[in-house]
Amino acid sequence: MNPAILLVDVVSSNREELKSFLRHHNCDVVTCQDAESAVICCSRMQPDLVLLFDTLPDTTSFALCRRLKEDPLNQLTPVVLVLPSTDQWDIHRGQEAGATDIWATPSSLWDALQRVQTLLRLKVYMDEQAKSALFSLARGVDSKRHLRSGHSELLLTYAEELGKSFSFGEDDLQELRIACWLHDVGKFAVPESILLKPGPLDIAEMQIMREHPIIGEKICAPLKSLRPILPVIRHHHEKMDGSGYPDGLRGDAIPLKARILQVADIYDALTTDRPYRGALPHDEALKTLFIESDRGWLDAAVVLKFSRICKYDAFFPLRGRTMLASYFA
Repeated sequence: MNPAILLVDVVSSNREELKSFLRHHNCDVVTCQDAESAVICCSRMQPDLVLLFDTLPDTTSFALCRRLKEDPLNQLTPVVLVLPSTDQWDIHRGQEAGATDIWATPSSLWDALQRVQTLLRLKVYMDEQAKSALFSLARGVDSKRHLRSGHSELLLTYAEELGKSFSFGEDDLQELRIACWLHDVGKFAVPESILLKPGPLDIAEMQIMREHPIIGEKICAPLKSLRPILPVIRHHHEKMDGSGYPDGLRGDAIPLKARILQVADIYDALTTDRPYRGALPHDEALKTLFIESDRGWLDAAVVLKFSRICKYDAFFPLRGRTMLASYFA
């Protein structure tokens, strides 16, 4: 996939020449010529790099950079301010505005290309480091006090088999795998007194717990590579009858990957030990899934496919103590 560049500059032959040159070198370039369109376009396309020329009639590059960086989605997006010339005061102002770099107008198109490629390589590195940190955070949530050791690996197995039964291609399966690892990352913000409570949550605790899909979505949103799984993270606690959270989605409005993850996740919850009860046998867990499907909570088609996949007890062996007491909050 080609890197996406947002080029913000007034209409000119120089802008068109730079756009054409970057496109010729395998960059997807979108242009804007005023502040409002730049803000809207940046939000929609989530570029890998913003080149912001100090030529706009309605604002300065410093002010626009500050506006772009106010959006949490742009926190990891490099923004370069391109000025006719630069001095130490410009560099200071640019850094305060959140710019990644401040350039004097490049001496040639090749000079611009070299700088752009360097920043794009840096962006890839930053994204990988951020993703690695997110996975570490998710593993920390997963193994909190050793109550959920191995939860996400087992959940991934169940969800992947379900995805295959729906004829998912490799790209969709990979998104489902990543969602399995990160769907509960928002629980890092939930106090341990709630997360590990050995019994039902009260109303206030339940409200805090129900924030975790939204928090997880916000944590993952700045990473462009994770954007496809944001709906799965946000909606894996919705119910088919609209009684779930956080948005009360109904039926097919709930993403299929979220419905798949939910069934696999609940099965894993039922068949693992919890502080106040032991793991349920496979048959009882499946019976519970069908009951919740009949109540209009779970997708009946997903539950049916899951029951066919795990037809024999040996397919998904029972595990030890791996699930949070408050999962069903």
